[in-house]
Amino acid sequence: MNQPHIEISRPTVMGGQTVFFSAFGFGWGYCSFALPVEVICEVLGAANTSAKQLILAFELGKRRILHAVENRAILGHVEPILLLAADLRRESK
Repeated sequence: MNQPHIEISRPTVMGGQTVFFSAFGFGWGYCSFALPVEVICEVLGAANTSAKQLILAFELGKRRILHAVENRAILGHVEPILLLAADLRRESK
């Protein structure tokens, strides 16, 4: 298995609309990411928009999130990278 090792920080719910987290990958460093609440509910299956449900869905969907992070990480990118539903639906290759 030649998958790069990626570490994801604990997610933070901001304003009830977006979940922010960062990821570290050897070779590209840290990147910040944003996941809209709608995407977490639609794709990752959060039952509602409470922080508890969003964090639970985030943790249960970590495999999909890791795959999306691996595909979207941009070296030196300053602003959070917005992950969309399509990013989480892509199949692993």
